[in-house]
Amino acid sequence: MITMQCTCGFTELDDETLIDHLQLAFEPADHTGSDGLAHEEAARLSCLCGFTAIASDDLDQHFLAVFVPADAIGRDGRKHEPAKDTRDA
Repeated sequence: MITMQCTCGFTELDDETLIDHLQLAFEPADHTGSDGLAHEEAARLSCLCGFTAIASDDLDQHFLAVFVPADAIGRDGRKHEPAKDTRDA
């Protein structure tokens, strides 16, 4: 099994993935992205901005693209980005 980790020390849990963690670290309370538009799931696989995903992973990647700044510094002042994959023995 592959376990994803964040550079801040977060390790995936059964009920919280790395994507969930990154969205919490970067998504602002008003859901406004770097493009000035509101981004939030409006209906299954669609965003308020009009983006429609084919798969849930695509919608997650859309949110990360509009919320994560180039320096990957989250609202908590810490850097958040995938650190490594580890294999459980």
